[in-house]
Amino acid sequence: RVVVLALDGVPYSFLRRIIDDGFMPNLAKLVTTDNFKPMDSVMPPVSSVAWSSFMTGLAPINHRIHGFIERVPQTMEVYVPTADHQRGKTLWEYLSEYDRRVFVMNVPVTYPPRQVNGILIGGFLGTDILKNTYPTVIGRQLLEKDYRIDVDTISAREDLDGFITELDYVYEKRVETLWDFFFHESWDFFIAHIMETDRLHHFLWEHMQDNDRRYTDFFYSIYRKIDQLIGRLVENLADNTHLIILSDHGFTTLKKEVFINKWLYDQGWLKFAGTEPPDSLHHIHPDSLAYSLIPGRIYLNLNRREKNGRILPGIEYEKYREELKDTLMQMVDDTDGERVIEAVYRTEELYAGLKDRIIIDPEQKTDSTHPHYLSPDLVIQPREGYDFKGNLWRHNLTEKGPIVGTHTFNDAFLLVKDRTLQDKSFSIVDMMPTILDLLQIPIPENLDGKSVLDRQKAKG
Repeated sequence: RVVVLALDGVPYSFLRRIIDDGFMPNLAKLVTTDNFKPMDSVMPPVSSVAWSSFMTGLAPINHRIHGFIERVPQTMEVYVPTADHQRGKTLWEYLSEYDRRVFVMNVPVTYPPRQVNGILIGGFLGTDILKNTYPTVIGRQLLEKDYRIDVDTISAREDLDGFITELDYVYEKRVETLWDFFFHESWDFFIAHIMETDRLHHFLWEHMQDNDRRYTDFFYSIYRKIDQLIGRLVENLADNTHLIILSDHGFTTLKKEVFINKWLYDQGWLKFAGTEPPDSLHHIHPDSLAYSLIPGRIYLNLNRREKNGRILPGIEYEKYREELKDTLMQMVDDTDGERVIEAVYRTEELYAGLKDRIIIDPEQKTDSTHPHYLSPDLVIQPREGYDFKGNLWRHNLTEKGPIVGTHTFNDAFLLVKDRTLQDKSFSIVDMMPTILDLLQIPIPENLDGKSVLDRQKAKG
């Protein structure tokens, strides 16, 4: 059997530091140089994209979740991608086919819930617990116990003290629910996802880094509780049960939010029809060359794909794409002149190592039946501390708001109790095959990831 404790947005480097400081004794007992290592996320490194890769073993280009917001190119309507839009069989569906009973709690992009052999409590992006569980009766039970899907991140921008109180309550309800199902349900695979760490980091990370005593005590109190949770998990693991603890991306202090569409507008790549400011993609003028969706995804105004596409596939498409890629690298913070972009990738560059990779060309991207139709033309990797936003209109290129922490592509982590991890870089895409490897279940050939267990040095 396998138990997974998923700590959203917890960096390897941060855990390494507080372990070395003696702050998490229960976690420290599990850690060796062989079983606890840094892990990469995916591009872009946001929860919906990363956890989709975790649960499918596929890169974003194949599971087709590219961000929190997506558009229908032919109409320019926007929508929030959910499990209905996600391609690929999930880990828990695959385990169900092998007659393994599963318990899944709070993993992002599990709404609406798919049928499994066991229990699934959907996570972030679902808002109504009565519609977010399989079987549905579980939702009614959770509602009666005041279980919460997520903390209110909107009110956190105005009332940080209220946010702290609510986050602590939501975390306690999460752990209470975890133990209820851990002890009273039958399962072969058990995963509990803790979103509260991500929320904590977004609103308190810089305060923690600056040792702001108003908030550091609460910040570390959450990690004390997580360490207690880990200790209790270890105490209650049966001999035949593997424990995995991991995160989906790293975290750092947010220097600035960067509004890419503001830059595209100022540089003449993006134009708007009608009065300004624009409030939807429908206001993008047909003469536009490119626009951006959160976070850092660039779409060219490609003919036969976009509603009013003007760029022809082939030579013209590649010309504009290469020119925009080069020009973006020159972007600087409008207040201090600091570079904000680490790298700009063509989509095919991000996925060049995938087996059975389909070469992406502009003709494929104009075909709405093609699996890569929705993939962005360019993906921007920010320099550490910058976060790219997709707002169509902003007066300033960069801003600093109430959110004080942001994601990083590297510095996620993986710990597998009493197992040895391979001595090479790996990513969250590799987690599904790694879990199947632990369970000694055949790994599907169509996965993009591979097991990261070192079988030559395996323990136990």
